[in-house]
Amino acid sequence: MKSCVLIAVLLALGHCQAAEVAEPLAVEGRSMGSIILDLLEVFRRLLETGYGPMPKMAPAEVKHQTFKFSTGEFSASGEINDFVLEGLNGFEVIIMDVDAIRSRVDFELNFGSINFTTQYQADVGSGYRMKRDGGAYLALEDFNLKGRISYSLGIISKQMKVKSVLVYPSVGNVASEIENLSKYRIFNRKLNEIVEEFITLTVNENTEFVATWFNELVTPLCNDLIGDRTLSDLIAIITGAKN
Repeated sequence: MKSCVLIAVLLALGHCQAAEVAEPLAVEGRSMGSIILDLLEVFRRLLETGYGPMPKMAPAEVKHQTFKFSTGEFSASGEINDFVLEGLNGFEVIIMDVDAIRSRVDFELNFGSINFTTQYQADVGSGYRMKRDGGAYLALEDFNLKGRISYSLGIISKQMKVKSVLVYPSVGNVASEIENLSKYRIFNRKLNEIVEEFITLTVNENTEFVATWFNELVTPLCNDLIGDRTLSDLIAIITGAKN
């Protein structure tokens, strides 16, 4: 997933700067905006086919994966099988505002539904042990990403640096249909409702935390990936990615 994000950010910034060099500022904003929209369609196709280190993500499939974690008194271990993640390519561009003078891109993307289905087995412990297995479906509906990418370009060297990548998520609705959380049907529905509320509150009430965490993670990774490359180097990479 990191590779997916890095490719998207670097492609976007590289295209912005290519237009910035080639066109007057009066036309540049409109031109870069249209280039980025074209780029997002390229990125959508990359999600569907994969590219280089980025695997196919739309859909993303995992045949088998074990898991194990422990936080304080709570622990869980188990496995997932036939995991399928869908919807990463189903985004709509709501806002794409390029400010070439201040070297930043403001954006808003909306995903109708990002969802997964899987078969699971879990051994959960929190004072007592509980084993569960069955099918699971979870969806983030009306999932929204607002953000801003800020960058700089060396006057002489034309070396590009990412200054910040801020992304603020929100979700309109969460749908959870996890089987066998309880052997009683009514309790199982209530437990799914708790899952839905927990995820909704976690996403919508921690947007600033997510933005800070994402920026601290992705910005240095982007700059490490750029390294000492010049603008011409990045444009050559972009051209190769589009072909």
